[in-house]
Amino acid sequence: MTAKARISAINRFISGCKADNIYNDLQAACVMAGWDGLAGALTPLVGASPTNTGFIDSDYDRGGVGLKGDGSSKYLDSNRAGDADGQNDQHFSAYQSATGAGALVGSGAGSSGATNIGTGVAYGVRHRSSENYSSASQNATGFAGASRTSASSFTLRTPSGEEDVSIVSQPPFTRTYWLFARNESSPGLEAFCNATLSFYSIGSATDLALLDTRVSQLMADLRAIEEDGFDADAVAYIRNVETADAAYLETSVKTSINRLVVGLKSDGLWESLKASCLLCGPRTLAGALVPLRGVAPTAVAFTDGDYSRSAGLTGDGATTYLDSNVAGDAHDDENHHWSVFPTTGSSDNRALFGYVTSQLAGQPDYSYSFLFADASSNMLAYYLGGTTFYSGKGAATGLAGMSTNNDGTFTSRVDGINKQSAAISQTPYPANHYVFARNNVPGAASRTDATIAFYSIGTSLDLALLDSHVSNYVTAIGASV
Repeated sequence: MTAKARISAINRFISGCKADNIYNDLQAACVMAGWDGLAGALTPLVGASPTNTGFIDSDYDRGGVGLKGDGSSKYLDSNRAGDADGQNDQHFSAYQSATGAGALVGSGAGSSGATNIGTGVAYGVRHRSSENYSSASQNATGFAGASRTSASSFTLRTPSGEEDVSIVSQPPFTRTYWLFARNESSPGLEAFCNATLSFYSIGSATDLALLDTRVSQLMADLRAIEEDGFDADAVAYIRNVETADAAYLETSVKTSINRLVVGLKSDGLWESLKASCLLCGPRTLAGALVPLRGVAPTAVAFTDGDYSRSAGLTGDGATTYLDSNVAGDAHDDENHHWSVFPTTGSSDNRALFGYVTSQLAGQPDYSYSFLFADASSNMLAYYLGGTTFYSGKGAATGLAGMSTNNDGTFTSRVDGINKQSAAISQTPYPANHYVFARNNVPGAASRTDATIAFYSIGTSLDLALLDSHVSNYVTAIGASV
């Protein structure tokens, strides 16, 4: 992201606001994205510099994301007094790039003449009044704010749109506006917020729709500049994850994703991944289940609490598993691979991946494909009648998988060790591969309690190269979030 490109984006924003005749309505404002560090983000676009309480450099992300609150103590004092603008001539706004709960902007809580907007599930707002209006709009990323030009009503704008709110104004509460909290004379009413904000403004009444358009375009520009030169498939995946997460990914996470995709392509591995998920990195479980390639898995019994951005998705060993929605016969038995990447190993008698079926009348010869930690803490890789034994590796972490590209043998990898074993060419059984269990046809069996950060299914590939790229990705994510 070049300084010139960032400056150009800021210039377009300022010029656009002036062309829309709304720039002079901004009496206190900060663009909290696009700058190299926190000091730049807290340099005011107009008005007084905010006073920083608690934020440190690592709370800030320049790439159109912004500054993240902690929901407990960190806030900015805008140093703009609650009564600096007219009782019926005032606006305030903020832009969330990742949602949270608490007050986004505020001067006063339930006090007479309070002005604040907060969110948890929906938006609640006061504008020059002790009366709180609870909007039907659901909390979402994007622009939110209010503007008053009348003693009898004000305009509220959220990512869902605009509405007029009929609440009579009161003389304004005088305390300065805070960001990530509301400034109230009684301790305990601050409603500290854990959202990520990339812009705020306070000033005279303004056209919120025009301001929303300008701010939203600026943030989109800053994100696009940060992604300049990214691989197109990486960008497509990032956009899909951000949609599922309902939030924008941090620059470091996006860079790690792009580096993984570029690395996989440079080593000729990308096309071999016919179905794959990055089970660490995205902000939410929904984002983690967005496929890097191929079809999305079906999650069974997992909850948000099972997911860690840094470590991956953790099974409970009893009810949870993923159905990959990829059948065992989706790929040629002589040109096939699968892999998982546990960051915490499995307990004994647990399967990390696969399917197995007993001989059924009228069906092809017995076929199976799975990874299993046995009762003696050993890892066993099974494929089409062949077994590879890894002594004492049942709880191993790192890439584990199988690949075959010729009749008669398959290569497995566990704990950084490749082994080759005999296999009998058979018609794979058309049952779906499971992750965190094996598909026992019917039903999941031997569910694992491991934490898994990645899986892939597809055609044959170099497992050591795949291990290297995924290990680098998981390490980078662990250092980023």
